Amino acid sequence: MTTTRRPVDAAEVSELIAEALGATGILPPMARLEELDRLLRAEIERLVPVATRQADAVPLRSREWYALVQATERAEDAMQYQIGAAPLAGAIHVGELASRVRELCDATECVER
Repeated sequence: MTTTRRPVDAAEVSELIAEALGATGILPPMARLEELDRLLRAEIERLVPVATRQADAVPLRSREWYALVQATERAEDAMQYQIGAAPLAGAIHVGELASRVRELCDATECVER
């Protein structure tokens, strides 16, 4: 027996995301989200060269090399997007930037400040 799934429209997905985020608390105001966006971008810009230098110093294609390269690539990809105009979009965006900072920090062990 096969189960047929109906497609979920964008409005339903947006409601699900809003409900999930609402379960953890209230979204920050846009001014705070914009500030977080600037701060997180600055930290990514600081950590990407650190990760690149460390990747150059470890054996090519080693686990550490892959972790550093992938963390850098994901962070650079996240930096290409701009914060949305709505609080929910902004919260999702800064959440993604924060995840990329955490990944870079884990990969580089935040050794250089």
